[in-house]
Amino acid sequence: MLDLPTDVSPVQLIGYCGTVGGMLWPFCRGRVAMLLAQLATVLCFAIHMALLGAATGAALNLLTALQVLVAIPLGTRPGFRVVYLMLLPAIAVLMAATWGGVQSLFAAAAMALMSVGRYQTDVVRFRGFLALGLPCWLAHNALAGSLPAMLSDIIGSAVNLWRLGQAGAFERLWIGRFWKSPRSCRS
Repeated sequence: MLDLPTDVSPVQLIGYCGTVGGMLWPFCRGRVAMLLAQLATVLCFAIHMALLGAATGAALNLLTALQVLVAIPLGTRPGFRVVYLMLLPAIAVLMAATWGGVQSLFAAAAMALMSVGRYQTDVVRFRGFLALGLPCWLAHNALAGSLPAMLSDIIGSAVNLWRLGQAGAFERLWIGRFWKSPRSCRS
């Protein structure tokens, strides 16, 4: 059973500041707004994870901050695509350098999936990849013992999935593949 801290120490307060951002970014409509909200979130979680002793989580959140800054101009300045892609090998390097067991593997998997998401200029694709990465962060954060980060992941996932549903992402994924539309059925 996890022994999760429920106190309001500075470590937890910093984590809860990250939780606020983690719960709010999915409400943003545009890609740049989502990225800016994530920037504040990952900076808080980098400090929180470092204070908890979760070195891989802290390092990958710092890398995410850099990645977010490079991802912002991707839609308008194609030259940043090369710079962005050059950051991807750092995920494996940081995981290896800060290895803390299976929680490091979950953090790296989350970062890899979310990196593909942040590379997208289409908001629905962006949200889709983040929806895949958030459960990996949840596993990391549970193993690291961070209640604020777990709350951020759970609520952020729920809101992000809701927003994907509003955008019709699930209809495109499932209905078109498994059910024939009335127009395609012959009488």
